[in-house]
Amino acid sequence: MADSDSLFYLKNQFYLRAYQSVARNPPPQKDSPEYLPSLLYSARSLIALNQSDEALLLVSADTLPAVRAVRALATYVKTKASGGEVEPILDELRDLTIEIESEDEGVQGAGTSVVRVSAATAFLQEGEVEEALTTLGAGAGGQDMECSYLTIQIYLSMNRIDLARKEYLYAKSHDADSLLLQIIEASIGLASGGTPPLTLNAAYHIYDEQAAAPGSSSNANILAAKGIAYLLRGHYAEAGSMFNESLLIDAKNSDALAGLAVTKGLSTKQKDADESFEHLISVLPSHPFVADLVAKSALFDQARTQFAPSVPSSGK
Repeated sequence: MADSDSLFYLKNQFYLRAYQSVARNPPPQKDSPEYLPSLLYSARSLIALNQSDEALLLVSADTLPAVRAVRALATYVKTKASGGEVEPILDELRDLTIEIESEDEGVQGAGTSVVRVSAATAFLQEGEVEEALTTLGAGAGGQDMECSYLTIQIYLSMNRIDLARKEYLYAKSHDADSLLLQIIEASIGLASGGTPPLTLNAAYHIYDEQAAAPGSSSNANILAAKGIAYLLRGHYAEAGSMFNESLLIDAKNSDALAGLAVTKGLSTKQKDADESFEHLISVLPSHPFVADLVAKSALFDQARTQFAPSVPSSGK
């Protein structure tokens, strides 16, 4: 059964990472078949916003695997943040992925893919990349677009563009018209430049179109993505404008902060660039870009000591 206009819009807003908008969305009546999918999109958005307590209040205890998985993910994020023991929660998610092995996908937005993506998200946070990929069904030609999307993001983070392209072809063969497929194409295009349709220019046009869509003017993530496309095309002024616009909406948006720091490093005075990097480090000290920058700076300082100039002693 096709989604209603309201659920279709909500799902696409979730894919576009408009989490504030999705989280505030009032759910339909409880007797509506779209009640549960809508509720889970909202709860998952709250988790993405680091509002796990609100997510747990929104999704009450239930026997359905998708609901239990979202609750487990919210509990994991909350427990991880407080320094608690997360292994029992990970085991619960592992049990849920086994429980759904023989089940069909079920309701869009509330089926088995929600379980797989929720579990894989937690595994990734624990650094268990291989387990996350196995959970998502990577390389098996799976038919779920969300699982394919997360699989491709993992491959891109590993700089395995070849595997990302292969997973993309699986996804395209199942649903060539999905918005999430367009976002996949844009992600690979940003990472590689690539060949059509996975090109940098195609990525820019996808984000430009989505940034102009209704509701996207308040979506910091889409504006930041458009800024990254500008940055990679060498349009630094336009990139800086997009990143600043994104930060007006969300002052801690990680993509915008990192993108702005890089943009200033490439296009402005060194002092302005240094201030931007220092701000990024102070706001997001655990950001992967910050961790990589700090590690490389330490290696540089270590190497520099090996070439310290020596002052020869004067002899008579």
